[in-house]
Amino acid sequence: MPTTIDAGLPALAQAAQAWTLSRCPPEIVAQARLCILDTAGCIVAGGRTEEAALILRCEGDAAGAAATVLGTPARQPLLSTVRIHGYLGDVLELNDLIGGHASIGVVSAALSLAEVRGAPLGTMVEAVLRGIEVTHRIYSAVYPSLKRFTESGLVPVGIPSSIGAAAAASRLLDLDAERTAHAMAIAGALAGWCPAEVIFGDGGTLKPMLFGAQTGATGVTAALYAQQGMTGPLRLLESRLGYFATAATAARLQAELPPERWGLAAPRRKLHACCGYLHSAVDAAVRLRAQAPLTPHTTLEVHVPPYTADAVDKPRPPVSANDARFHLQYCLALVLCGADRIDPEHSLDHAGHLARDDVAAAMDRIHVVPDGDLTHYHQCRLLLKDAQGAVLAAQALDAPRGSPAEPLADDDVIDKFRRIAGPSLPPGRADRFIGQLMAGEDHAPAAGCIATLAT
Repeated sequence: MPTTIDAGLPALAQAAQAWTLSRCPPEIVAQARLCILDTAGCIVAGGRTEEAALILRCEGDAAGAAATVLGTPARQPLLSTVRIHGYLGDVLELNDLIGGHASIGVVSAALSLAEVRGAPLGTMVEAVLRGIEVTHRIYSAVYPSLKRFTESGLVPVGIPSSIGAAAAASRLLDLDAERTAHAMAIAGALAGWCPAEVIFGDGGTLKPMLFGAQTGATGVTAALYAQQGMTGPLRLLESRLGYFATAATAARLQAELPPERWGLAAPRRKLHACCGYLHSAVDAAVRLRAQAPLTPHTTLEVHVPPYTADAVDKPRPPVSANDARFHLQYCLALVLCGADRIDPEHSLDHAGHLARDDVAAAMDRIHVVPDGDLTHYHQCRLLLKDAQGAVLAAQALDAPRGSPAEPLADDDVIDKFRRIAGPSLPPGRADRFIGQLMAGEDHAPAAGCIATLAT
């Protein structure tokens, strides 16, 4: 089935020019603010990890400090700060899933560029809104007909997120529609491969660089290039050699969407600190555990879509904290042994949990089944079977907590920010940031709000 193109990058850039705070539905604007809040919390929380020291050292030699690194006393040059924020905000796998993983790259780019540019808070929110919606439209064009990871080797979020970050940066640089389109095209061309092996296989500590750090910095770089007159490949998406042909079999892009179909109208946010591919099975396991426990005489059969199994069905225990966040058997074993939610400590202390006899035994009794009847990663079917293969209990789920069908309430997102960012901030700072961001004082400098999260 061929690609259908109702709009390319120029049309998408033109549409984005109309997405202003005054023209967008209030509920869409409110969700953009919550994306900033949620992502900022993930960044601050990520500063407690060993990887935080690593990325700060990697970026520490650049001169000309200009922007605040959230949750720290440090200041770094613009692009270094974007990369650090993107890395820290993704390292715990708590950042949202809107448009694939739009917020982590877009918000990281907008926070630092808004501070350096002296932009008002409202302009930063508007930039985030545009960036997320651009990312959502491109990602949604390929998602229904994605090729399996074993066919393309590509995780499809990196290129849309880089283009979306460029759209956000273009707003903060006041670029017109033509230069915005070229910024988006340049970003798509400069975007990294986002290889599936690094994301789902043995990626070491590099993975967070690909979803947020690289996409955000690439978007800012592309917008700065376009500001100076550099041009890009405007048919990068729809050409026969383009992104759509690479990632999907029947892509369809639409620039103009009714508000109810906007990405921010149906946000996907994370309750669990692990890959979104695991969330449905984790929540189903919580329910199944209430029906019947896993025993030495039973096994758990986990049916998931084939492309999901390609990514998170692992033949051996997790070998790193990042690997643990993408390990279906490990996370389900934690739930079957009593956890109701996957928290950051489950990956940060994966060695300690693997040393538990109950977790090790549970992992051995979990079997993943690629099921062609399931097509979305929100879908799963769990069967608890006895030694003869008889089904003792079953649980199917197609809407995990945090998905559009079972969304986190606004207060849940705010409470999550307090829970994950609060421990890293001086008393009262978390609530002060919430108040500044959500109050709608859009003419106030964004830098003042950002400074609240410096320590």
